Amino acid sequence: MRGRSAVPFVASSSSEPVDALASARIDASSADLGWPGVHVEVGYNPSWDVHDLTVRAHYLALNTDPDALTFEARIDGRPREITLAPGQLWFCPAGASFTHRVHAPSGFAIVTLEPEKLLRVLGEDEDRELRRAYAVDSPQLEHLVRALAAEAERGGPSGAIFVDALATALAVQIAGSFGVKAAPAPAARSGGLSRRALQRVLALIEADLGDGLTVERMADAAGLSAAHFARAFKRSLGVAPHQYVLRRRLERARQALEARDADILNVARRLGFSDQAHLTRLFRREFGVTPGVYMRNRAR
Repeated sequence: MRGRSAVPFVASSSSEPVDALASARIDASSADLGWPGVHVEVGYNPSWDVHDLTVRAHYLALNTDPDALTFEARIDGRPREITLAPGQLWFCPAGASFTHRVHAPSGFAIVTLEPEKLLRVLGEDEDRELRRAYAVDSPQLEHLVRALAAEAERGGPSGAIFVDALATALAVQIAGSFGVKAAPAPAARSGGLSRRALQRVLALIEADLGDGLTVERMADAAGLSAAHFARAFKRSLGVAPHQYVLRRRLERARQALEARDADILNVARRLGFSDQAHLTRLFRREFGVTPGVYMRNRAR
């Protein structure tokens, strides 16, 4: 099967969505399975040449080929040759940019984890920053990625509780494998939000996705001016606040449309869209299908 990738790649310079896997064959995807906070894709890529790319979620990729994959990555401004042995992974935190030149074909399994999922798992007892890593040899991470990939390939027969357990275990492993103790005052050093401020803002967003959610309200929750907050939020998650809120509204709309008695107009009004046409246009841009088509496909 050939499908379009749903991994949330964006250009670092503009935060515009990028179909970075347009040339890849996507054999399995969890895009239509309604998994909150986690996304999985399995496929094959003939080559990959991307510059200054970012993912709007924590990104973990597994080399599923029987052969090693060698490619060039730009690290600290310099090209470096990377080799992923079969079963090895590479990891990129949400919002971190990367440049890769991959001229060999490769099979892959990708898992993306929403930042708020990791924050919920870690709690507030320890501040950590995540670091990018290559050629990661971790049987635990490999097992979890393969388990999620197998679940997606079979259409999610084990249900949401099973997937959430795997995603939670993955978050714990990511924190343990790629987390480093944050230096004091990370917001002042990096220009991003502190973890506690980000938790407060994300909680506000999830609690109120209607049209009354403004940048000013989110800035108040973070204890910052609106302008300072907008810059810090983008530095933390790789997208502007309004883009993140829109993405969460669309994801919430997608989940709402899975209900047996869902009504597109009611969903649009409840989640702050001006009308059904507004939701339809943005939904198709984000997920590749209209709400009506999505509902019909889910009902099959």
